[in-house]
Amino acid sequence: MTTERILTLIRHAKSSWDDANMSDFDRPLNERGQGDAPVMARRLAERGEYPDHFLASSARRARETALVLAQGTGFPESDIRFERNLYLADTQRLLNTIRTLPDPARDVWLVGHNPDLTELANLLAGPHTDNLPTCAVFRMAFNSSSWKDIQESAGRRLVYDTPKKPWQAT
Repeated sequence: MTTERILTLIRHAKSSWDDANMSDFDRPLNERGQGDAPVMARRLAERGEYPDHFLASSARRARETALVLAQGTGFPESDIRFERNLYLADTQRLLNTIRTLPDPARDVWLVGHNPDLTELANLLAGPHTDNLPTCAVFRMAFNSSSWKDIQESAGRRLVYDTPKKPWQAT
């Protein structure tokens, strides 16, 4: 039986570059990022978009973004799976991660980094953008009986929402 599966790619919110000695992995959100993340969480909640499975890079800016999104949508923070391998992941690693998702999960959110998320969105749902801006939300649907069967170009874009350019239903 084929079931619709939803994958939401979310680029982390804007991060701080104030401390030149800080490692990239440890950079926190800056003021703009701290403002954009709750706005995007509110938009997701207003559209009735909620995950039943939530993955995020364990880099600080991605963790902070994921926690704000969870808080704003009522997803239990303790149920977010923070994974180091989502940091500096290439498209193939991200695709492999998606293909190993548990099949009971129907709506999955993944918070990560560029250029990886932009490349993955374009690989799975066809070319839509040359850059997912910080805190962008890209939702796509797949008609598939299992995550392991997700194929390139098989996704159908549902939402492409950014802090500066809100998505409008057509």
